[in-house]
Amino acid sequence: FKEAEAGWSGTLFFGELDMDVLNTGVEEFVHKSKKLPKDVKKYPAYDKTVATIEGFQGSLPLITDLKSDSLRGRHWKRLMEVTGKEFDTSPNTFTLEKLFTLNLSEFTSDIGELVTEAQKEQVIEQALQQTADTWKKMNLSLFPYSRSGMDRGYILKSIDEITTTLDDNLMNLQSMAASRFCVPFAEEVRGWEKRLGLVGEVLALWMNVQRKWMHLEAIFIGSDDIRLQLPEEAKRFDAIDKTWQKLMSDTNKATSVIEATHADGRLQTLETLASDLDRCQKSLSDYLETKRNAFARFYFISDDELLSILGTSDVTSVQEHMLKLYDNCAALIFGRGAKVVTGMVSSEGEQFLFKSPISTEAAVESWMTDVQAEMRRTLHDITKEATFVYPKQDRLRWIKDQLGMVVNTGSKIWWTWEVEDTFRAVREGDKHGMKNLAKRLTGQLQELVSSLLGDLENQARKKINTLIIVDVHARDVIDRFVRDSILDVREFAWESQLRFYWEKQEDDTFIRQCTFVGSAGWEYMGLNGRLVITPLTDRCYMTLTQALSFQLGGAPAGPAGTGKTETVKDLAKAMSLLCVVFNCGEGLDYKAMGSIFSGLVQCGAWGCFDEFNRIDLAVLSVVSAQIKTIQSALIAGQKRFMFEGKDTVMDERCGIFITMNPGYAGRVELPDNLKALFRPVTMVVPDLNLICEIMLLSEGFESARILAKKMVTLYRLAKEQLSKQHHYDWGLRALKSVLVMAGSLKRGSPDLSEETVLMRALRDMNSPKFVFDDVPLFLGLISDLFPGVDCPRVGYPSFNNAVEESLKSNHYQIIDVQIDKVVQLYETMMTSIVVCLVIMVSYN
Repeated sequence: FKEAEAGWSGTLFFGELDMDVLNTGVEEFVHKSKKLPKDVKKYPAYDKTVATIEGFQGSLPLITDLKSDSLRGRHWKRLMEVTGKEFDTSPNTFTLEKLFTLNLSEFTSDIGELVTEAQKEQVIEQALQQTADTWKKMNLSLFPYSRSGMDRGYILKSIDEITTTLDDNLMNLQSMAASRFCVPFAEEVRGWEKRLGLVGEVLALWMNVQRKWMHLEAIFIGSDDIRLQLPEEAKRFDAIDKTWQKLMSDTNKATSVIEATHADGRLQTLETLASDLDRCQKSLSDYLETKRNAFARFYFISDDELLSILGTSDVTSVQEHMLKLYDNCAALIFGRGAKVVTGMVSSEGEQFLFKSPISTEAAVESWMTDVQAEMRRTLHDITKEATFVYPKQDRLRWIKDQLGMVVNTGSKIWWTWEVEDTFRAVREGDKHGMKNLAKRLTGQLQELVSSLLGDLENQARKKINTLIIVDVHARDVIDRFVRDSILDVREFAWESQLRFYWEKQEDDTFIRQCTFVGSAGWEYMGLNGRLVITPLTDRCYMTLTQALSFQLGGAPAGPAGTGKTETVKDLAKAMSLLCVVFNCGEGLDYKAMGSIFSGLVQCGAWGCFDEFNRIDLAVLSVVSAQIKTIQSALIAGQKRFMFEGKDTVMDERCGIFITMNPGYAGRVELPDNLKALFRPVTMVVPDLNLICEIMLLSEGFESARILAKKMVTLYRLAKEQLSKQHHYDWGLRALKSVLVMAGSLKRGSPDLSEETVLMRALRDMNSPKFVFDDVPLFLGLISDLFPGVDCPRVGYPSFNNAVEESLKSNHYQIIDVQIDKVVQLYETMMTSIVVCLVIMVSYN
């Protein structure tokens, strides 16, 4: 052992000493000492030898600690300070023997703390080295960018991975800085925090500049027309573009993230570019604002959509945006090589020609303003002529000859006149005048329903469908007058109706209800139909019109599916006014709201803001002031007023309405000062029986009342008895889609009974959405409500064969139920705009 100890003691501590060899060697001596004979163990020399070996073995943990890789020169200096002994730790001279002579075993605890501290510091040191290695390899990804085949340099790809790494590293550096073991590396940690902080700042600014550059590049480089109209901004953008191209070219040569972000003047260059791009954007926004002020409906389309119109000399570029600019104008009719606009076409294909064609040779906002004025003038004149010839022509012939909206307005004007004429006749002694009017209206309605069974063009059918809905309400009102003996024009039951008058002195149509008086807006409505008018609808109309008479807004509130938005839209249709619906959310700010309000007040449109209470409370406070400014101008009868710092034209026909679903998650309570600007309307679940009856009647079903009761009962029972699935809908929207399909089936199969047609529509529209276990339950309910009625499913032989061939080619089993489910998907796609597949997985 002495020889071995001497050999180990002469070993260089930092170089040759191998702790594994040392530990193994000592363990061998311990093992040998234990194997010596018992007689030898009796001698004192044995005890002394074993004590020497064990003493050496006891010093090994201390030696191991001092041999730790984590110990640096600064730690050995501290060790000297702790022990009070000076020694030379030169790797070439410091041996294990010299370590033994220091008697460091007296300072075991101090050495332990020192080693622990060194190990913690080593972790920080390694983390810093790993950070350095990571960013040494981190490069920006660029790819070539082109527009219309023209090379436009390079742009950055997504920096998500870099950002994630950056966030992780910064978090690690913050943890290191907070550690008490960070003192030796404090300067380095601060250096990396500063370096990576700059990387984050530069990259965020870089991506922001790139996004703005790409947006404006598409405008100023991609459109010569915009460059001609904004020469100063085009010149400024050219300078920006030159700087950007050089920056990206330099970056492509040196893509290291650290190099690219720390290049001389890089941050300042990007800040300058961002500032210049903002100036360009502001000039562009001001330019667009002037165009919107010239033609207010441009407020209802986005900047990009407006630029696509302004950025081309092709006047037909407005066509794809017409449905956003008008209520139901799908396209303009151009003539003489698109040099004039001669009329409008609705989304249903109905069209009318202007009395005077509009030239398109001026600026787009100028001739679009002329188109709007000519639309109103032409529809006014057409309605005036149609109203004049109404009593001189067969009613069905008149309906087919006139536009859909003219039919609705003209018939309402004459209905109002007939009722008031009947009141006059009753006052003069005709006791049966009201009953006779009721009979006449019932006869007119039956004539319309009967006409649906004949061969009609699609447009004529839609006109009659809509007129039936209006006429049913007109008949019901008169039936109520007969029942309740309403015989005077001053009765509230008549005053509360929406009444239409053609005022000769004003030469225009006016709508009256209680204290409300408003003129028609002459917005082209096409054939977009009308809402079924129930007593709830009547009360909502009256509340909204009274709110308008006091220059207030309307605020229908209630659960989903109660017709809040649709009622506002339908009242606007009745008055021939544009109604623009906006879906509100947290992303809507006061600037966007102010822009929308500017458009509404200038073009005399109604704005219906759905889910208004989803807007942030801070935004609502500003919106409240904006609406108050508009209402104050209306009350004062001002034609122009200051709004958002601009002189704004006021059209008194404008209206602001909000709808809310109270109590839903994510909704806020409206501030009291905002509530005071709106007349509240509480909407409840509508009368489904009445709605179904009138819609079936409008589709030509003669036994509408009985079938409506069966349909509503079926949906009520299905809701109660079938399983609860998220995608099941038993509300008004689901009923309406079935009713529309029933009308289509009735026209396609005139030989089938009405019960069979409705039963088929109910079965075929609902079966696709059921889970397997609910199918027999629903079919059982149908068979109970339609006893003895059996109608096989419609067959599609060629489609079925194609499905079977597809299954065979993909080596699937041919299962009839599965094929039928594919057919159901096909039928659903034919009748629905959006289809969602729900996959039910069963684990048996």
